[in-house]
Amino acid sequence: MEMGIKEQLAILIQLQNIDKEIYDLRKVLEEKPRQIEEIKKAFQEKEKVFKDLEEKVKQKKIKLKEMELELKTKEENVKKMQIQLFQVKTNKEYASLQKEIEDLKADNSLLEEEIIKGLEEIDSLDKELNKEKNLLEEERKKMEGEIAQVEKEIAELKEKIKGLENSRGEFTSKIDPPLLARYERLLVNKNGRALAQIIKDSCSGCNMGLPPQVINEVTLGEKIVTCENCMRILYL
Repeated sequence: MEMGIKEQLAILIQLQNIDKEIYDLRKVLEEKPRQIEEIKKAFQEKEKVFKDLEEKVKQKKIKLKEMELELKTKEENVKKMQIQLFQVKTNKEYASLQKEIEDLKADNSLLEEEIIKGLEEIDSLDKELNKEKNLLEEERKKMEGEIAQVEKEIAELKEKIKGLENSRGEFTSKIDPPLLARYERLLVNKNGRALAQIIKDSCSGCNMGLPPQVINEVTLGEKIVTCENCMRILYL
């Protein structure tokens, strides 16, 4: 037995409820990859801070090695010059060489102070680096946990959508194909809402006031009536 417009409209309303839920779930699902990217980005920013500190420590150590090598070279020069003291022939040459040695020792003393300061700074930075490394590992675990949670939510959303899509068939099979095609076109074009209830003589889809004649036609239920403004199928 062929169903009338009222019966088909009643089925469409049930179908609309399912499709609205599917639409809403898909909207939530669409946001999930962005959430994952934001979680990753937040971690990457923290990772960059750590890597910058790591690079700073590395450069400090390179500089310290250069200073230590420079000091070693200068100390060797002092030793050579001290040997030369026994080879000079005049007091003037002796005094000149002695002054060079004293100046070089003074330079070495300043360089030693810089090296000591550098060692202390590196020791402090190494401690900070180790602390930040541990914190970063905690952040990594936190990030992985958050991503796993979002991925779990994605799987659950997909499962819900799949279940709802399967249940659609129970209703779509009862609707006349031309009406179903019309409904599904509206569903795509109207953000998941193909139907609009009449509330206080207005279309709930676009809030446009409806003429009495249109409301009467919907009340009679002899044909499918649409809102002239938003084109959604109207029902009471």
